[in-house]
Amino acid sequence: MTPEELIKKIKERFEVETHISQTKTPYPRKRIWIGVDRENFKSLMKCLQEIDPHAQFSIIIGEDRGDYLSATYHLELFCEEEPSLSVAVTTTCPKESPKIPSLGDVFPSSVPYERENQEFLGIVFEGIPDPRRLFLPDDFPEGVYPLRLDETGITPEMVKNAGHPYKVKKEGSQ
Repeated sequence: MTPEELIKKIKERFEVETHISQTKTPYPRKRIWIGVDRENFKSLMKCLQEIDPHAQFSIIIGEDRGDYLSATYHLELFCEEEPSLSVAVTTTCPKESPKIPSLGDVFPSSVPYERENQEFLGIVFEGIPDPRRLFLPDDFPEGVYPLRLDETGITPEMVKNAGHPYKVKKEGSQ
């Protein structure tokens, strides 16, 4: 299946934004970018898994985009006659309602990445099978998300050297 054929198949069932880019590696390949609203996100991901039951989940890239948060899921789909397809599916949610459906039941390997984005960006993955924190200590303040760029992010007072071998220079010191 070519990238264009996959996009056609997806657009038959979903209202999405798509484009194709080309990587600049020694072995250039195309990547399909799909943008979908959070209401249709899980259905689209299930559709991709139906298209290729051997599809592999890779990673989630979560971002604070100002007024909203985004999560981009990277997948690899395998085709019999063509090279594998690199697919990135992005969905967004407003900061006032930072909820996205969990894909833990569709791609179980996505759960640790959902947990990471949940604790660092504050995205709530509805239906996540294991919502525990992954990296931050249990006593880390609730409602503070280290990768948020707004008032819920960490304050300068919270930043510590954390045993870093190099001294952090304070303003005015040498």
